[in-house]
Amino acid sequence: KPNPPHSFLLLFKMAPFRWGIVGAGRISDDFVTALKTIKTDDGEAQHEVVAVASSNLQKSQAFCQKHGVPAEAALGSYAEMAAAERVQAVYIGTIHPKHLDNAKLVLNAGKAVLCEKPIAVNSRQLKEMIECAKKNDCFLMEALWSRFLPSYCYVRDAIRAGSIGEPQCVQASFGFSMPEDAPIERVVRKELAGGALLDLGIYVMNVALTAFDDAKPERIAAAGHLFDTGVDHTVGFTLTFSGGRTASLMVSCNTALPCEGYICGSKGHLKLQKPFWCTTEVEHSDGTSKSFPLPKTDDPFNFV
Repeated sequence: KPNPPHSFLLLFKMAPFRWGIVGAGRISDDFVTALKTIKTDDGEAQHEVVAVASSNLQKSQAFCQKHGVPAEAALGSYAEMAAAERVQAVYIGTIHPKHLDNAKLVLNAGKAVLCEKPIAVNSRQLKEMIECAKKNDCFLMEALWSRFLPSYCYVRDAIRAGSIGEPQCVQASFGFSMPEDAPIERVVRKELAGGALLDLGIYVMNVALTAFDDAKPERIAAAGHLFDTGVDHTVGFTLTFSGGRTASLMVSCNTALPCEGYICGSKGHLKLQKPFWCTTEVEHSDGTSKSFPLPKTDDPFNFV
């Protein structure tokens, strides 16, 4: 049959997906900046922000102004977000200890939730969030962008195609050095669920899970050091998987680590160039490489 005329297809064009944003900090900045790069072949937006809620109305208003969101989208409380009828899904970008309450509030209102990592500060909280999502028949997911980047899709495909043989060993590190006279409060304070492991550990873990097709480790051994505040500043840990596979991982928030990832197999290896968590270049052991440039944005990312 002949293709329908373009004017006919326009009648069935999907409207942009409508997001609500909880938290108006820098990570939410990055999420909305990324959303604005997703367009149809005709250059039209596939997503739009229709509500922004923060701890106070002024923060929400400033966020809306920065990102070109209509002023009426600014809300002065999280409860208003839960009640906002136009919102189809909510991205939660608040600090770690608030994720549980924020997510439950939105899930109980029947809205889907994409929650920034770490989705919770412990397994008890995570189980509570999952039970709430099931009770309300709502979608719930941790927002780990690395798993969806073209570079990581390429790595998974290359491994499954046998380009490095059987993956056996993973090495990855993620570390930065905070100025001693200007520590990041959410990283060093225990009451804010600080520490390198909660903040950075998921990224190095993801390299191992990518290499080993999301297998669960059989054993975990870890050692590290603490700030005077009682939270970890450096952690090294080794994961042992079935079939002789291992992952050696390290995170730190007081040491500038290489921030690269290696996946080694029986026939070769893949190197995820710095910054490995959003790498734009994957190098093969034969010297060839594949590039994945990030999309151009109106605003710079805070966490790249």
